[in-house]
Amino acid sequence: MRVAIRDFFTKETSVEATIDASPFVHLHVHSEYSLLDGAIRIADLVKKAKKLGHTAVALTDHGNMFGAIEFYSKCKDNGIKPILGSEIYYEGATSSTKLTEEGFAPLRPADAYHLVVLAKSLKGYYSLCRIVSAPYNDPRTPVPVVRHDVLKSNVEDLVALSSCLRGEFAALVELIAAQAGDFLENLKNPQEEFKPLVTALDHHVAEMFAIFGEGNYYIELIDNNLPQQKRMLPLLVAAARHYNLPIVATADSHYLNPDDQEAHAVLTAIKNDLKMSDIRGRIQTTEFHMLTDEEFQLRFHDWPEALANQKVVAESCKLEFKFGEYFLPRFSLPSGETEPDALRRLSKEGLEDRLVYLRKLYGKSHDQEKEADYWRRLEYEVEVIISMGFPGYFLIVQDFINWAKDNDIPVGPGRGSGAGSVVAYALKITDIDPLRFNLIFERFLNPERISMPDFDVDFCQEKRDQVIRYVTNKYSPENVAQITTFGKMKAKAALRDVGRVLQIGFTRVDRIAKLIPNELEITLKDALEKEPRILEEAKRDDNIQKMLDLALKIEGMSRHTSVHAAGVVIAEGGMHNLVPTYKDESGQLITQYEMKNAEKVGLVKFDFLGLKTLTVIDKAVKLIRGSKDAKFDITMIDLERKEVYEILQAAQSVGIFQLEGSGMQSLLKKLKPSRFEDIIAVVALFRPGPLGSGMVDDFIERKHGRQDIVYEHPSLAEILSDTYGIILYQEQVQKIAAILANYSLGEADLLRRAMGKKKPEEMAKQKARFISGSKENNVDDKVADDLFELMAKFAAYGFNKSHSAAYGLVSYQTAYLKTFFTEQFMAAIMTCDLDNTEKLVRYTEECRRLRFKIMPPNINRSFLQFDVPRAKAIGYGLAAIKGIGGTSIEAMIADREANGPFNSLTEFAKRIDLHKLGKKTLELLIQAGALDGFKLNRAVLTQILPEMVKFSESNHSAKKQGQRLLFDDFDEVGDTTEIADWEKDAAKLVVPYSRIDWLLKERKLLGVFLTGHPTEIYPLDGKRFSQVKLKDIDKNIGKKGLFCMAFLGDHRERLTKSGKRMTYFNLEDETGSYEAVGFEKDIPEEKPPAGSMVVVQLSVQMGFDGQGVNVRVENIQTLEQARKSVIKKAVLQIKSNTSPDAETLERQMKLIGAVKELVQANPGSTALSLELAFEKAQVKIRPNTGGINLTDPVCQKLFALQSEGLSLQY
Repeated sequence: MRVAIRDFFTKETSVEATIDASPFVHLHVHSEYSLLDGAIRIADLVKKAKKLGHTAVALTDHGNMFGAIEFYSKCKDNGIKPILGSEIYYEGATSSTKLTEEGFAPLRPADAYHLVVLAKSLKGYYSLCRIVSAPYNDPRTPVPVVRHDVLKSNVEDLVALSSCLRGEFAALVELIAAQAGDFLENLKNPQEEFKPLVTALDHHVAEMFAIFGEGNYYIELIDNNLPQQKRMLPLLVAAARHYNLPIVATADSHYLNPDDQEAHAVLTAIKNDLKMSDIRGRIQTTEFHMLTDEEFQLRFHDWPEALANQKVVAESCKLEFKFGEYFLPRFSLPSGETEPDALRRLSKEGLEDRLVYLRKLYGKSHDQEKEADYWRRLEYEVEVIISMGFPGYFLIVQDFINWAKDNDIPVGPGRGSGAGSVVAYALKITDIDPLRFNLIFERFLNPERISMPDFDVDFCQEKRDQVIRYVTNKYSPENVAQITTFGKMKAKAALRDVGRVLQIGFTRVDRIAKLIPNELEITLKDALEKEPRILEEAKRDDNIQKMLDLALKIEGMSRHTSVHAAGVVIAEGGMHNLVPTYKDESGQLITQYEMKNAEKVGLVKFDFLGLKTLTVIDKAVKLIRGSKDAKFDITMIDLERKEVYEILQAAQSVGIFQLEGSGMQSLLKKLKPSRFEDIIAVVALFRPGPLGSGMVDDFIERKHGRQDIVYEHPSLAEILSDTYGIILYQEQVQKIAAILANYSLGEADLLRRAMGKKKPEEMAKQKARFISGSKENNVDDKVADDLFELMAKFAAYGFNKSHSAAYGLVSYQTAYLKTFFTEQFMAAIMTCDLDNTEKLVRYTEECRRLRFKIMPPNINRSFLQFDVPRAKAIGYGLAAIKGIGGTSIEAMIADREANGPFNSLTEFAKRIDLHKLGKKTLELLIQAGALDGFKLNRAVLTQILPEMVKFSESNHSAKKQGQRLLFDDFDEVGDTTEIADWEKDAAKLVVPYSRIDWLLKERKLLGVFLTGHPTEIYPLDGKRFSQVKLKDIDKNIGKKGLFCMAFLGDHRERLTKSGKRMTYFNLEDETGSYEAVGFEKDIPEEKPPAGSMVVVQLSVQMGFDGQGVNVRVENIQTLEQARKSVIKKAVLQIKSNTSPDAETLERQMKLIGAVKELVQANPGSTALSLELAFEKAQVKIRPNTGGINLTDPVCQKLFALQSEGLSLQY
């Protein structure tokens, strides 16, 4: 169904270019959208055409139309006539069965012939869309090859050019020319032996005539300075004249200027995984740039008609889009019901349901007298929607949202301005009451500014794809597509790609790439300004300079296609009839246009977003219903619970949607939200504009009564009371204009937009209108003027309240769950982030702060996801172990739940097919501690693993064999209570992991230390080097030179705005973690490696905003370095509570021998003495072995000997 958007919509104006202005037109051009085969950016292409004085130019990318609409719009903006086309990969006319039977074997290249096709009109454009889309439905070829029958059946209003030497016409001419005798004579009177070739060429020409029509097939002449081309040019001309075909000159441009040749060569090398040395000989003399007029004349002066025909082709192409029309599918309805009727019916039924719900939710506080307001607003909105032509859009959206809700797929309460619509609320598209929170419909859909409505819908992250599948099945797979995006060559990637092509060593390239600051969307140009070491490297090495130069040229170009995270378009009559499409590896249909261009040509976008928080809420609710409250309903919670606001006021907001960042926590502590309106405000306030304008401080001071609330006019009190007299929301701007200056809410929306854009002419016009309207309400001109300026100031910071309210509701729901169902909420949020180590660490620390026990993985207790085994405990999910797959683990859990726990390794191996479970999975389970319940050291379990798997495989094989032979008479192979010999022997093995190895492997797999912490392994160092524990950092504000022993999780470097390097260190000890920052002058150039024990010297200062703390690293060194610089002597003491009898002396001599071996193996500068302490005597010994090197492994071994009576002191 076509929906016409009236003249209010900004239309593309037709620029009918006058070709007479220039005799030349580029008809064969490849942009960056030829993906690693074109090196021309669209904007640069148009700029170049304009510079050349050309009034028309074509875009003909290889096998696609990715850039077509961007190119069209850019040309129109610059007064240049756009010619849309594509150089398609074509099966060829000579591949027909008939010709093959006559003895002609097609000799086309492996990836098919090339053929340039240009659209002459809108019909031609749609025809081209079908042709370009068709090959992606045929998986038989590695490139999108258009079959001859597809081309034949889809051509309408197209003109074709024969393309380069890889075109079918040129290929056949070249084959005929290779035969003995005169070329033209051979064409007229072919010898028997090559007659099939001439017949094939005759057939090709006849088919092109039949397909494109007379005068619409041109033989292309190209001269890129290739010897083969120069030989072929006169032959192509002769053949064209023989068949009475027109000729046309093109440049087959792949880059703009001659000096872009090497950059294009790099792209080609990247695409084909080649080195520059592989292709250098092929590119040195070729010229694929955009030819100037002089170059066209020089190369084709012998064939002036080929140049003149550029103009003929260009004038035949008269494509004009009618932007402003949209194509919606018809929504299926009962016979006789129209879309407007259906909207009215469903809205009425839905509002009746909503009002029942509101009465139940608010009880006595619900004002039933105000229900008439809902009905009046509903009636108004319905009629506006119908008059604007959008009832079908609302019906489509409500359908897939309600299907999701009916199928247990969580849907967000709203997103963006759509939450301001009562119709959307009635249809259950949104779940936030617009009237209760003073939300405005016209902010979403303005009858005075016609544009498509746009609902962005959040779905549970895990089930979003189910909704897309539903829509695809309902409207048919050929009518539903996702939207393409393009992976660009960003700074580091471009540098690495060029480095590989130029064969610069990986280590050197990697070193330079790592100098690029880790900032989002940073460009190479920015990196060169911020990091002088990159240019220093370039000055020292010409190869590095060349790498940088080439990387700068290709940076930002499209490298590959991808899929938009949320956008889905739905059409009618086949998507490929409206836009070009392709399919990804999964078979999903995707538009070839990016989102804004897809919408420009009339496709209607629906955003299906995945919001992880909805998944968290869903999982938490299910845990609650399964253990605490079977009837719990998150939609019925009280939004004003005091306990919820208490945890927010204390900034205990870890895990709470939108409110858990450190900056937000600081704001929460100062603002101290005490009602739901405050949460809506917090979401709107925590943005750069309000934070930097002083608005936030004013809001806080007024809320707490420390600043007077002043209204510029009494009527503002009703509008601004929720925000303490501050204009915070865009909707408030609209309401002020409506109440004070008699604007309609639609007019007021236009005012809001004008204030956002700050165009002087429009602002002057609006100001006059505002003052005039205010005068009608007896508002003084000076007051109106001042108020207008105030509105204009705050409009720059104003936020969409509809969005803030909807997302504020999600924030409150998570805060409510954390307050009243803390264990279930934490288990749910950890499950949803089980693959995000950084967040798991944060949530684990939060659980420890809450005094919850984190129960380690255990095959006899754990499930795939995090769970709540008992009060104040969280069970670690097995799926959170890195590398663990779900299916085999699920089978193991199912067996345990059905048949009880595994009482021994032998029983485990008998009940579970460990071969199917996988040796790698078992090893991961062991190292993560999931088999610790069998009371064997993890190293021992790892050592006997092959024996376990072999035993299990044999046992399960015997079971299957027995089942095959004896069927139901066979009961069980072996007794599950019997302990296998290999398990008995394992108990005697002594090959334990060191405690540190145990913990490091655990952290590697779980992301956190669960069964201990490395700092606990070095108790002596902790006493010597730790003045403060990380959990107590906040208590030491203002102190400097604090020493702390910690585990260094990782560190990352970045540049300050002034170009100074700073390093963030992620420090951990057994009490918590902290991120501290060190500056270049304070930290060594060789920083301790991540994963090492360190001693840091810290200073602790109050945060810049008076909240939180800033922790600065004044010095950092490894624990080993600290020992070496501080510990000059150490004492080993061997104690005994008995007299020195023979047995005691023998044991002590063994210990002394072990210490002696350790000292000899690790000589160092730390002096060592030994004390033997008996019941009544003490002997001091100074070994003659010299000093010892107190490395971490040495200390671990010495600490491990404590159980045998040895203690270390220093």
